[in-house]
Amino acid sequence: MKEERTLKRPIIVNARFLTQSVTGVQRFAIEVSKRLKRMGVPLIFVSPEDIKNPGVAKELEVKIIGPFRGHLWEQVTLQLYTKLKGGTLVSFCNTAPLFIKDQIVTVHDLSFLRHPDWFSKRFSIVYSFLVPRIIKRAKRVLTVSEFSKKEIVDLIKVEESKIEVVYNGITGFTIQDEPLDSTEYGHLLKEAYILTVSSHHPRKNFKNLIKAFSLMENPSLKLYVIGDFNKNYSNVDIPNTWLKNVVFLENIGDQDLVRFYQNAKLFVYPSFYEGFGIPIIEAISMETMCAVSDIPVFTELFENSVHYFDPTSKESIANSIQYALSNPKSISELQEVRETILKKFSWDKSAKKVMEQFN
Repeated sequence: MKEERTLKRPIIVNARFLTQSVTGVQRFAIEVSKRLKRMGVPLIFVSPEDIKNPGVAKELEVKIIGPFRGHLWEQVTLQLYTKLKGGTLVSFCNTAPLFIKDQIVTVHDLSFLRHPDWFSKRFSIVYSFLVPRIIKRAKRVLTVSEFSKKEIVDLIKVEESKIEVVYNGITGFTIQDEPLDSTEYGHLLKEAYILTVSSHHPRKNFKNLIKAFSLMENPSLKLYVIGDFNKNYSNVDIPNTWLKNVVFLENIGDQDLVRFYQNAKLFVYPSFYEGFGIPIIEAISMETMCAVSDIPVFTELFENSVHYFDPTSKESIANSIQYALSNPKSISELQEVRETILKKFSWDKSAKKVMEQFN
């Protein structure tokens, strides 16, 4: 039973994330928002009209306000609405109105400042202009790792005390025991495969992963790449000669995604740069071994729970994959890792930490 809470000022949540495709950023917004709602926190969720996730919008009792869409809606419609309501604004997905001081904004990472060449020119210009100014003006800034907090302090030059780290959590995936033939992807799930899951972004380092996979020359093993393409990202050209036994999959629902995690021989995440890495904790929650990039954020979050490799070296990636496959962890070891990760990363904990910022 939820407990109604009282707050000094109305809390308005920027629910523009419901108009966007779901990546890790939108997942954070959705899961935290749902839990805050269930906890009885009196929030006003507002969004433009082009909602892609009506089920979540209904659960959050979202109010559609207009006109406009996208950044224009955020900078004009949302800004005016918030000022008229006299409330505190909360934005979970990097961008927010420029001229509101009484707001809490979540910035997941600063990849667009570190590596603008990874993005389309328009995206890079818009985010490089908006986000630093929003961070400096906001009352509080949330981010998803100590690594991202350090990046914000170093690049935007704000006080550490203004920033609160709120980890991502694990979505309620449960291990499936139904026959593989019960899903349309049963024929793929029966193969021996390694898996990676993410959007097709240059920082995800698919090119080096696919080249490393081709170096292994294992005809009985496949590489499944699950993720959607996005026009805001720079193109990554991969020669066709590298693509033998590589399968690209899009629009995979959560239920089927669980199966792909669960049946993979190994989950691989070769990113050059991340603010967090939700797919890694999803894979671990399915008791799947992981091999990931040896970058600061992953060593912060996962410590000794995973295998590491140098993401700039195709040979290092290939060697790490081969080592992990040749030295599989026991079921009890995988279950122990799973329990550790489940205790550390929880959406309930994340929502409670966000709620603390409202007072």
